This record gives sequence, structure tokens and C-alpha cells, in this order.
Amino acid sequence: MKKKRGGSRTIVFLCCVLAVPTVAMMMGVYEGTPTLEQLKPALVTGALLGIAHLLLRPVLRVLSAPLGCLTLGLFGMVIDVGMIYGCDKLVEGFEAPGLLYAVLTAVLINAVCAVTGSRR
Repeated sequence: MKKKRGGSRTIVFLCCVLAVPTVAMMMGVYEGTPTLEQLKPALVTGALLGIAHLLLRPVLRVLSAPLGCLTLGLFGMVIDVGMIYGCDKLVEGFEAPGLLYAVLTAVLINAVCAVTGSRR
């Protein structure tokens, strides 16, 4: 029996929106408890990343399928990190502190999506 996947796009989008500020808080980017004004650029970046995950990531995965086969799927992580840096450049007021931040954000998004079963 095939499982319905109606809410999976919503879960992927919410994972992206919430992962960006969560990793920033885990890495100590904000001092103390951040206000909504401080979190706004991170949330906008997460929303943009969510849209990119839903629209752009599948196309990039298909185009880079040969590299994905050679690296046993790890090239997908490179795509995710690249999308995080791309969103970083598009949103004013947000800056990814480093490569570790981008990698942790990509790992968190992929882990939550894997646990919730929102990706095939």
C-alpha cells in the first residue's frame, strides 16, 4: 500500500525555516535570548532556503546524478551547503558564520527530513 505524502512539502519547508535560526543559536551567533528582530533575517533566509529545497534542489540533484553516484550520494550535501550560501548572499542582514554553520544546517535539515520520512 502506498503512503500518502501530502504534507511532506510542508515538513521540508518548515525544517528549512526552523533549521537556520536553530543552528545559529546552537553555535552561539546570538548573545543571550534573541529577539524576533534579531531572528528575522535568519527566518527569511530559512524561508528562501525552503523554497530552494522544494524547487531548485530536485533539478540540481538530477543534473548532478553522475557525481552523486561517484560520491555515494555525498554530493547532495555539497548542493545543500551551496544553497545555504546562495541564500546567505540574497538576504540582507544575514551572514553564515562559516562552513561549519552551513554543514550543520544541511545535516539538521536532512536528518529531520529523514526521520519524518518527508524525502524519498
